[in-house]
Amino acid sequence: MVQGFPWCKDEPKKIGIAGLTAKILCTRHNSELSPVDEAGSNAFNTLREAAQLWEFRAKHKPSQWRIAKYHIDGPLLERWLLKTLINLCCNQLYPVGRESSIAGLPTDELVRVAFGLEPFRGRAGLSVVVRIGMQLRFQNSLTAVTILKGNHVEAAAFLFYGLTMLLFLHPEGAPPRLDGLRVAGEDLGNCLQQFHCRKFQGKIGHFLSHVVRIDWP
Repeated sequence: MVQGFPWCKDEPKKIGIAGLTAKILCTRHNSELSPVDEAGSNAFNTLREAAQLWEFRAKHKPSQWRIAKYHIDGPLLERWLLKTLINLCCNQLYPVGRESSIAGLPTDELVRVAFGLEPFRGRAGLSVVVRIGMQLRFQNSLTAVTILKGNHVEAAAFLFYGLTMLLFLHPEGAPPRLDGLRVAGEDLGNCLQQFHCRKFQGKIGHFLSHVVRIDWP
């Protein structure tokens, strides 16, 4: 599901998997990004497994569970989200990043980040977006909402197996409030951003069921 471009400003549109994989790379560069694709798939499967465990245990009386532990590679997931955003913006109307002047293309710096040649600077990169009482709807899908500022793509919000993530492209970091931005009906202006969030926990009753750690350097 994609939203934020002129052809899907008000309502998200469903696209095929080919829409996430624009054919803009040669075989060698595709091969160099294969660990990034694998990490994105692994992160998705990890969240699915954790959600399935929670749903299974929620059907039983809360007790002292054997705590399940999961790990996600933060930098590789961050790069996969960036690669996905670049693919979505390819051949669209807006440059990716404020220093890009070519419609549909990212800056050289963002390309280097996507290939792991350098990290995001400052507070650019991945945040998890949450609020107290947020209802997580675990779904086997990905939603991407591009965020425009002026004539360029500033960021993107992703609903990644039910978890809301923000990928901001500039080193000053995202504004403290995301007023006016809605993802799957959730007003992100009411939410908090946890930059490079390191873990979240699943509880059933008063008992801890599982911990998902996002590993960062």
